[in-house]
Amino acid sequence: MKKYVSRFLSALLCAALLLPLLPGSARALTLTAVNDTLLPLSDATMPSRLGGELYVPYSVFTSLGVSASSEDNVLSLSSGGETLSFSPDEGYVYDQNMNSFSSPAYNMNGTVYVPVKLCCGKFGLTYSTFSASGETVLRITDGGAQSDSAFASNEAGSIENAVNAYKGITPKPEGGGQVAPPEKPAEPPIPPVEEKPSMKPARVYLAFFGPTSAETPAVLDSLKAAGRLGTFFLAADASKWDDDAVRRIVAEGHTPALLLYAATEDAPEELIKQLSAANERLAFLTGAQTRIVSNADGCARLTEAQRDAVVAAGYRLWDSTLESQDDKQRGQYVYAATAQRFASTTSTIVLRLRHSKAAAEAIPPLSSYMARQGIPTSRVTLNTTPINEISDIR
Repeated sequence: MKKYVSRFLSALLCAALLLPLLPGSARALTLTAVNDTLLPLSDATMPSRLGGELYVPYSVFTSLGVSASSEDNVLSLSSGGETLSFSPDEGYVYDQNMNSFSSPAYNMNGTVYVPVKLCCGKFGLTYSTFSASGETVLRITDGGAQSDSAFASNEAGSIENAVNAYKGITPKPEGGGQVAPPEKPAEPPIPPVEEKPSMKPARVYLAFFGPTSAETPAVLDSLKAAGRLGTFFLAADASKWDDDAVRRIVAEGHTPALLLYAATEDAPEELIKQLSAANERLAFLTGAQTRIVSNADGCARLTEAQRDAVVAAGYRLWDSTLESQDDKQRGQYVYAATAQRFASTTSTIVLRLRHSKAAAEAIPPLSSYMARQGIPTSRVTLNTTPINEISDIR
């Protein structure tokens, strides 16, 4: 047990050291307070609403005296003889009497988020939400704190300062000076995740489009931890590759593929030269070659002559069928919005992702969701029937 406690405390310390590095963004905010203390405002402390319920990082409850331990990816919270054990990967939660509950925990922002209502009810705590300084505050107490109205009044200045710092708003100096910059448009609310959907995809291909980037190692780390394989559509211009990242993509079992940035006026033979040159570089780096190709604007934007030339050269054309928006949204939103879309189809999905931080953050909870729903995933191979906008299965 000491080994597991030590491992857990080390992980918790690492998470605490990483929290200050998380970037902020402007949107409708919910702050967290424990008794009479306002917690620092960041993506890693802000509550989330999933499936209609409020969730917070489990560390919020440890600050109220609830003990925590972790073993085999199961987080156990205990207080007053009561225990809740959460498995974010498997989606189950049960107490010390093996009673199960319908509110699972989720891996988000590098930590485990647990349901507020369930944990408060189990450990004899209370929670409330109220408005203060134009924002919402979620407050969890153990019964010995001041009233919400008194707290809101006493902490109004601290709440306003925390919100301004998070949004990057510089207070206007007394007696004039520069006006604070306008707020950025609020991000869309996190959509609910349906845990008992009536539909689910027949299969999902995790497809990563575009050049490698500084985030590629994080994406590969997330895939490896989740036990998932993907297909990487690398820019056909090999000068945009990070050689080490390409080597790792192939070495870890992912499918390399090529991505054209073709214009209609490009001669078909020029496209084949690009693909051949990229394959030569790929073979030099990894010993592998690929015959799987897509076009940045979609295969439908290739002319018929271009498509015929590519297929005649032995390549197969692929397109994504679902956009993840990981180039525009946070990982938490990408996960929830994608899971929501999964619950509305029975088709095979080619999910468009990128070499982005949001993709790396979204992969763990999305993988857990697919495991809970029994949604199979795999990488694209040469023998897989192509999926594209033009229904060209050659």
